[in-house]
Amino acid sequence: MNALLHPAVIGLLVFCILAEIAYQVSFKLGAGRAGRDGGPLVGVAVQPLVWLGIVIWSVEAVVWVLVLQRAPLSLAYPVMTLNYAAVPLAGVILLRERLSRSQIAGAALVAAGVVCIGLSGL
Repeated sequence: MNALLHPAVIGLLVFCILAEIAYQVSFKLGAGRAGRDGGPLVGVAVQPLVWLGIVIWSVEAVVWVLVLQRAPLSLAYPVMTLNYAAVPLAGVILLRERLSRSQIAGAALVAAGVVCIGLSGL
C-alpha cells in the first residue's frame, strides 16, 4: 500500500489543508480588524486573530513534517496545492468574497491536477 493512502497520512494531510484555510482566514480577518493607531505594523502586531493564525501556521508546520516522514514529497506536496482552490473557496463561503470565472477555472484545474498526480502514484 502506498504510504500516502495510509489513513493516518490522509488525516494529517486533511489537517494541513484545514489549517492552511484557518490561518489564511485568520490573517485576513486580523488584517482587516487591525487598528491604524500606532501605524499599520503595530495594529497588525497586536491583533489577536493574526497571532491565532501564527499559532495555527506553526502547528501546521510540525504536522507537515510528520507527513513528510510518512509520504513521498512527490505525492504529498501536490495534495497540499489543493489549498490554492480551498482557500479562495473559504473566502467565498466565510468572507462573502467573489471569484471570477477565471479563478473558478483555475481552482478546478488545480484540483484536477491533484487528482491526476494522485492517480499516477497509486
